Amino acid sequence: MCWGWNWMPTRKREVMTPRYVEHGRGGTEGWDYRRRMTATALTADGLLPTDAVEAFARDGFVAVERLVEDDEVDRLRSAYDEILGADVATDRMLGDITRQVMVPSMHHPVMEDNLALAAARRIVGQLFGTASAARTYDMLIDKPAGHPCVTPWHQDAGYFDRPVAAAGTPITFRSVQVWLALDDVDVENGCMQFVPGRHHEPVLEHRVASGDPDDEGRLIELVDPEVQLDLSTVTPQPLRAGGCTMHLAGTPHFTGANVTADRGRRAYIFNLDPADAEDSPIEALIRRSYVDEISGRSAG
Repeated sequence: MCWGWNWMPTRKREVMTPRYVEHGRGGTEGWDYRRRMTATALTADGLLPTDAVEAFARDGFVAVERLVEDDEVDRLRSAYDEILGADVATDRMLGDITRQVMVPSMHHPVMEDNLALAAARRIVGQLFGTASAARTYDMLIDKPAGHPCVTPWHQDAGYFDRPVAAAGTPITFRSVQVWLALDDVDVENGCMQFVPGRHHEPVLEHRVASGDPDDEGRLIELVDPEVQLDLSTVTPQPLRAGGCTMHLAGTPHFTGANVTADRGRRAYIFNLDPADAEDSPIEALIRRSYVDEISGRSAG
């Protein structure tokens, strides 16, 4: 998935088609930024306004203009960089192409407890009408300047079986993934992009895009997003550092290559489940893949 394409609308037709990006070019010619989602400012008590709650229920995603302030962004960046500079057991290459650190909360106290988690817990509790929300998953994904690889169109629910979840599987669990930008992000360096309104439907057909199909670190993709999705509705979400997106496990999403020459794209990502949720497949996956393995290794 490193041939450097982005999903771009043509000038003549309101459809999304694959477009090759020449080395050194931004690849954003022809992009209709009117489709860009407007990030929401939180209320004085740190919650979403009513219209944003309604949009999340309708679309399966929402963007928050500012989840944490600059001081906390700096603290998270420092922790992020320390983890990437260390030799940690959960550092891997997603699909053998993009650097990913799983469960950073096991490796650094800032990732274990921070203001982003606290703020997001309040919002997820608001979305589901619960007192709070529990973290079930966390990771870091790094796309430095010039990183040529996309994260192709997929649903997170597609990962909940190996090699992929079966098409047509109902998505019955409730989990929100928070994607926090630690750098300013846009289409050129790989911001999140979504297709709205598909989160209520069963899992779409996926396949392994790269990596070992039997490995948890495989990268998956929709088999034919141009057919499976209405790509004329793709919504990119540029953010300032400290802003975030939140989406459900059934929401199709994509991030492009980082085609910039001098801008990194550090993303801190975690999942929150409502406090009253039953066992989450995300939590089971992480426990099976990392927590038990590392604890056993330490005990041995």
